[in-house]
Amino acid sequence: MENENLIYDGEESSKRIRRTNAEIKKNIFDAVYQIVKEKGFTVLSINLISKYSNVSPLIINKRFKDLDDIIDQFISRWEYWIDLFSDSKRKSKTRDTYQDTLESILDIVWKKKSIQQVLAWEIVEDSPLLEPMLADREKKIAVMAEGFAPLFAGSEYDVKLITAILLSAAFYMAGYKKKDSYFGMNIKGNTGNLKVLEGINQLSNLVFDKIEKRTEKEIAQKMLESGDSLEKVVKITGLKPEELTGS
Repeated sequence: MENENLIYDGEESSKRIRRTNAEIKKNIFDAVYQIVKEKGFTVLSINLISKYSNVSPLIINKRFKDLDDIIDQFISRWEYWIDLFSDSKRKSKTRDTYQDTLESILDIVWKKKSIQQVLAWEIVEDSPLLEPMLADREKKIAVMAEGFAPLFAGSEYDVKLITAILLSAAFYMAGYKKKDSYFGMNIKGNTGNLKVLEGINQLSNLVFDKIEKRTEKEIAQKMLESGDSLEKVVKITGLKPEELTGS
């Protein structure tokens, strides 16, 4: 009895390809990936997927409800990177872990053309297929950002806004990694990845440094109010006398 998991594809028996259901599905998703990588999401069609995968439209239509179903399942295979936002919940909340989370996200987005295509598709198309995925990502980003909120406590900085801007910069610039120039900079390949990461870290460091400086000043002020000398406070906090006296 012939294995039910084996499918004979193609029209002529001499050219038929014997593949399992799992292999067929992989061929289809590999084809979608190649099309998206080369041309983007907007050109996808059953016939084009059939051409790239060497799987007949009839077989494709037996395994998926329609093109939207193929795209939905394809996207879900690439959305694992969103869980990086959730992973940060298990880490201690420090400047380093904040930057490590952004670095991990940038690294994956930078290397995966399909993810870049999904991000670009989200901007240019209002598709119902994207709504659940976007809602899940927004929720996880918000949870991640709120986890670092104590680091921003007492400051004028909005952790969600800052995180959104830094992530947006990473997403957008990843799409330019093969361009000859971006604002006069070469951001191709691994060198570009490191350059963008360095920029993200520089911006986040400016925020953290200002917050820490403010905290140090508050501590210094309490020391002065309790009777400690200016010299002692300067020595302990590392602040300059003019930062404490306002002169």
